[in-house]
Amino acid sequence: MDSGDSALTALDAVEDLFRTRARSGVSPGLAFAVSRAGRVLRSGGFGRADDAGGVPGAATAFGIASCTKSVTAAAVLLLRDRGALRLDDPALLHLPAATALRVPRGVPEITLRMLLTMSAGLATDNEWADRQEPISAGELDGLLAGRVRWSHPPGTAFEYSNLGYAILGRVVELVAEQPFRAFVEREFLAPLRLAATGFDERVAAPGGVATGYRRTLAGAWSPQPVSGPGAFSPIGGLFSTVEDLARWAGWLSDAFPPADAGAAEDAAADAVLSRASRCEMQQIARAIPSPADAVHPVPRGYGFGLTVTLHPRFGAVVGHSGGYPGFGSHMRWHPESGLAVIVFENATYADAATPAAAALDLLLEEFSRRVPTVWPESAAARDLVERMLREDAPAPADRFTANVPLDVPWAERRAGMAAARAEVGPLLPERPLDQVLLRVGSPAHIVWRVPAERGELECEVSLHPLDPPLIQAVRVRVRGARATPAP
Repeated sequence: MDSGDSALTALDAVEDLFRTRARSGVSPGLAFAVSRAGRVLRSGGFGRADDAGGVPGAATAFGIASCTKSVTAAAVLLLRDRGALRLDDPALLHLPAATALRVPRGVPEITLRMLLTMSAGLATDNEWADRQEPISAGELDGLLAGRVRWSHPPGTAFEYSNLGYAILGRVVELVAEQPFRAFVEREFLAPLRLAATGFDERVAAPGGVATGYRRTLAGAWSPQPVSGPGAFSPIGGLFSTVEDLARWAGWLSDAFPPADAGAAEDAAADAVLSRASRCEMQQIARAIPSPADAVHPVPRGYGFGLTVTLHPRFGAVVGHSGGYPGFGSHMRWHPESGLAVIVFENATYADAATPAAAALDLLLEEFSRRVPTVWPESAAARDLVERMLREDAPAPADRFTANVPLDVPWAERRAGMAAARAEVGPLLPERPLDQVLLRVGSPAHIVWRVPAERGELECEVSLHPLDPPLIQAVRVRVRGARATPAP
């Protein structure tokens, strides 16, 4: 099976996963998209979008709830990049009437960075905040002129806060001197061609807008009214399609690969928000504690409007969930590969994250069989080290940094390689790198295996950070040595 067939098989498996999810009855309908670098590879939908029985699809808009927070964070960073604010500004600098944000003497002031990273000390407020969306800016100002209860000192711990993102939206309005929704539409939705994304159910989605539902105690699906845009829209007020959100995920993910100098698409993407700021959004800024009952805790953290999970096999995975009355959503992508999965369901607080995570893992299983990006010099270093192993070839001094023979003299290194060869027996013929690669620590650091008759050797090289990069470390270890050749 070639890589194209393998990719199709993985996409078929993902579609089956979502079909099974929809048949389980967790929501009336489901829409999904799988994309790479913003280009949709597979999309579809199951169940019903509304009481008329229409099947949702890639062009059907759903409420995306807290996936909106990434847009709010991008708006704050855009104003930062323009010099209109700083992330370490106290929130009171931009909202002087928000006396609720004053903290006792000796306690850190609440900054915009704390609000972005969910570490301002505000208590989690999902159920209450999700019903506040239509309040006016004046009503929000009135709330902020009152009092709040701190769950922990500002800047000391993670706690998810919708109120914090409503405050950030109000800051955007005051600093930009225009309504938050108008700022987002002009600065992000229009230039990124997210025409099917907007702040109410009148959004121009070709597939219409899905109805949100709540399951009653009797098990029936009850349609939920749309709350309408307002001062809490920055926490989760956007409607979008899986196609549009795949484009948004691709634009964010595209911040990581090196740009081609002068490429028109890179220039256009950076004109909306710089590559550096998009990368900044997708870094762990505040650790998220693992649940107490987690059997295998996975490191996670919050960036700016996005969560980052350090997958034990595939590295950083970025995304966000959304839950709102009538809707559940999840967007999730792997920056290294550009693969993304978007899932919408039209049921209150539907756990779209579970199938989305399973789907992305399926795709990454297929992707993981390909060679990750490494420097050409790293691949060349592998070839050189194997020649040294197989042919007892001398080490050309111009390919190594000066510390290498100081750390272990060449004679001792060659003797160690000879002893390793003797332990595992004759080395088997050299194989392509993608068949023997074990780990890629970075483009400048690779680990691979060299099979032999009675075991294998694990080889590792890392290159130094100057240009041209030279080999700064070489290690060869015996793995799985046997007394006789394997049958």
